[in-house]
Amino acid sequence: MEGYRGSGAHLAVVAGVFATAGSLLGKLAGADTSSSSLASLLLKGVLLVFMIVCNTVGCTFFVKALHSSGSSLPVTVASAATNYICSAFVGFIVFDETTSLVWWCGTSLVLLGLILICYVPDEKDILVEKKLKVQ
Repeated sequence: MEGYRGSGAHLAVVAGVFATAGSLLGKLAGADTSSSSLASLLLKGVLLVFMIVCNTVGCTFFVKALHSSGSSLPVTVASAATNYICSAFVGFIVFDETTSLVWWCGTSLVLLGLILICYVPDEKDILVEKKLKVQ
């Protein structure tokens, strides 16, 4: 595996899943419970620790994905897309949340914006544009 330089997209997907898990644990830890017993406080503390661990592992996978990729584009888009979609499903399953068409359109626009921001034209594209301008 030494010297392998793939797309890193599979590592970015794992990073997105860990980011979703960290968000879920953070939301569960911050849930308002009327009980302030020792067991409740201990559970919140454990959830917060697991949230930090999930976010740390997710960041580690994201950095490894960036390192194994020739470009940050597929890594960024794969991680963000995974995080958004998994968050929608987790919200639906765990918290009985709904997503609207507007939410899905907004998510699509954010991902499209990531693609456009990260896009770097090839040298061939620049040469073709110059030739078209000359003609």
